[in-house]
Amino acid sequence: MHQPPQGYGQGPGYGPPPGPGGQPGYGQQPGYGPPQGAPGYGPPPGYGPPPKKKKTGLIVGLVVGGVVLLGLGIPGGIFASEYYSSVGKPPVSQQPPNECKVSPEILNKTVTNSFQGVRENEIVAGDIVTKQYGCSWAAPDGDNVHDRTLQVMVYRHEGPDAEDRAAKSSVGSAAPSERQQQVQGIGQKAVLVSLDTESAFSGAELRFTQGVYVVLVTYKGWDKGFFTNSQIPPAESAEAAKSVGAELAKNLPK
Repeated sequence: MHQPPQGYGQGPGYGPPPGPGGQPGYGQQPGYGPPQGAPGYGPPPGYGPPPKKKKTGLIVGLVVGGVVLLGLGIPGGIFASEYYSSVGKPPVSQQPPNECKVSPEILNKTVTNSFQGVRENEIVAGDIVTKQYGCSWAAPDGDNVHDRTLQVMVYRHEGPDAEDRAAKSSVGSAAPSERQQQVQGIGQKAVLVSLDTESAFSGAELRFTQGVYVVLVTYKGWDKGFFTNSQIPPAESAEAAKSVGAELAKNLPK
């Protein structure tokens, strides 16, 4: 957890200056005084107790100190308010369909266990049918660090040559700049693609085919910091995408 920046509070040296101190010997000694009957006799001009110190310095110091504290406090309060605000979302009342259902254990590990809904679509071209299921999850409401999302897209091919059409679907990189690698043990063909960028945004996407299905698992986002955001560790993104993909492949209808 990030700690608030140092410097909050009143710095050393603020406070009232030392009190005035008189020099010893000031004041009239017993028996001291003008000779009797000597007109005009008295202490020379300027002689006597020292003048009282003015409080101007104290007042200026207190004002300056207050301004410094105010200047530090306002931005600090803004940063703190932003840092501790939730990046998660409450779940919707829907439940994911079997095609993109993920176990609570895996969702908890990915810190995206708040289901955000499903969208279904069907594309028909004569006897060729493609059904689409799109599910998404977010960090739970109250999480103020893990600004992450998990998205699953499942395409089911139906009609003539459905399995052949699914097998020929591209699971390669959508952009030459993306880093990708083959993954064994998930579906019939699987590719893991890195989504890391030069900014705090990062993540991974797993694409695989199995039977009449083509599946895309996307895990992305960043971790919020007090002053700056940071990337999700690449190994964590890759593991999240692969663990979700492996479970989906296991549960898909044969």
